[in-house]
Amino acid sequence: MNQKKIPTLNLEKISAPVEGMTCASCVARVEKSISKIEGIKNVSVNLATEKATFEIDKSLTSLTQVEKAIGDAGYKINFSFLNKKNAVSTTHTELKFDFDNELKRDFFLAIFLTIPIFIISMGMMWEGFHRQLPFSQDVINKILLLLTIPVVFISGKRFYKIFWKNLLHLTADMNSLVAIGTGSAFIYSTLLILFLVRL
Repeated sequence: MNQKKIPTLNLEKISAPVEGMTCASCVARVEKSISKIEGIKNVSVNLATEKATFEIDKSLTSLTQVEKAIGDAGYKINFSFLNKKNAVSTTHTELKFDFDNELKRDFFLAIFLTIPIFIISMGMMWEGFHRQLPFSQDVINKILLLLTIPVVFISGKRFYKIFWKNLLHLTADMNSLVAIGTGSAFIYSTLLILFLVRL
């Protein structure tokens, strides 16, 4: 009696850096995104090293599909080192350096704009400070709004990007919490300032 042969997978082990993970939920989402692809086995994602490791049968799927799946989940994986010998650690270090620099730029922009926002907002509680400014309360509120927009949508853009992708997949994580909290406060304040809505 002939037995049906079970096809064996021609697996290749891949380890690549993943950008944008900040918590255990992120790790679980990346693992799930990779695991559901046909031809992928033994997926492991490490938050500490910011790497995803898995085995892939390239006759059934491709790294492009893996990259797209992770991108749809709100993260980014980089396979550029695969064509370079002994470049794994170097590439990961470079990517980490670039990501850290981007975080620093966003942080310093937020600090630069938040300091005057804080001083003006707190200063308005003292009558003497208010008299020193040649603007009405309405104009001051609009100045604060203009200073706040870059803080929310430039320094905080990563939270909203991941929140939107999570929403499309009907999931949530800590990025969703930050985006909903800051976004709702921003919308409420903007309505009050621009349209004098009394809510």
